[in-house]
Amino acid sequence: MSGWSVVRWTGVLGLTAIVMQLVAFSFFFAAGLPPAIDDANKILDYVKTAHFVLATALIVFFVGFALLIGFNAGLRAVAIAAAADHEWLATTVFGAGLATIAIGFVDLGLALADVAIASSSHPDPALVRMLFETSGVVGGAPTLVPVAFYLGAAGSLGATTGILPRWLNLVGWIGSALVLIAAFSAYGGSDPAAFWSANGIVTILALLPLYVWTLCASVAFVRR
Repeated sequence: MSGWSVVRWTGVLGLTAIVMQLVAFSFFFAAGLPPAIDDANKILDYVKTAHFVLATALIVFFVGFALLIGFNAGLRAVAIAAAADHEWLATTVFGAGLATIAIGFVDLGLALADVAIASSSHPDPALVRMLFETSGVVGGAPTLVPVAFYLGAAGSLGATTGILPRWLNLVGWIGSALVLIAAFSAYGGSDPAAFWSANGIVTILALLPLYVWTLCASVAFVRR
């Protein structure tokens, strides 16, 4: 591995980050669907029963998000090496990526605190419900704004530096528009079972453009 370049390392970090997050999602699905958000006791029972699976998923997510820091740092380095006069744009993409990851870490921290409190000897159902809902909202609509900015800037970075295939730049721009539209689900209230809400199904689907772009960019870097 001593001969590996920054380009290949960037691709490997991106691929590993995506795989880790897919593994984390599989743990969440294994825990089953959560109950209605308005019943604090049922939320407590759900989190307490699935605390091991949920905690494992959150830790794996933490690792996946940390790897994305390396991917974005590598993306910035590759872009600057290809076009030093566009360093400002590469730094913008890196900053947007860090902002997205930072919000993700806050969301994961709230969720992990919720699991820990639910597993304690005297859990408070109201507190568990509040943390459960808060973590869902933080990881929902608010996260989509920096994600949209990141995808748009990344598409522009690829177009101006030529470090990525042209079609992938288009994916970034289209994904940016779709994610930004989904961010307006913040006006839809809080209901994880609803499609259009601040923590609804649309906020999960809106992350697909980010995963697709990161996965394809990583594959392109590894092949180079």
